Amino acid sequence: MSDQANDPPERDDINDVVSPTEIEEMPSAEHIDDESSEQATSAEAMPSQSSDSPIGLGDAQKRAREVAEELLEYKFEGIIKIEATDDDSWRTVVEVVERSAVPDTQDIIGCYEITLDETGSVTGYELLRRYRRGDMKEEM
Repeated sequence: MSDQANDPPERDDINDVVSPTEIEEMPSAEHIDDESSEQATSAEAMPSQSSDSPIGLGDAQKRAREVAEELLEYKFEGIIKIEATDDDSWRTVVEVVERSAVPDTQDIIGCYEITLDETGSVTGYELLRRYRRGDMKEEM
């Protein structure tokens, strides 16, 4: 028997009979593997940013959120500040929940500065301060 005959067809009713024509029309395992590897290769070839062109304020905001969640590995809370610098990069200040508590006024919030270059790549980050959610905080 061929390998294709050994693979059960995708059907709702397992008792359905598969005709030889249907078996010939099924993609081979090699064909499926080729498509999967092509998709993986094209996904790997995609850069984290869509282009090397400078990003705007909206893109910097999205990127800061992504970085806060991925790099810092804490729950994103909010963006406090975004500003363009003289060298066309971005300085962002974000808040993340470093420790959840009950009541939530006792959550520990971390305030981080994340710097992005003009294309949105991360160039650095720094913890600015930590505080309890219920504590009064001074504006930056």
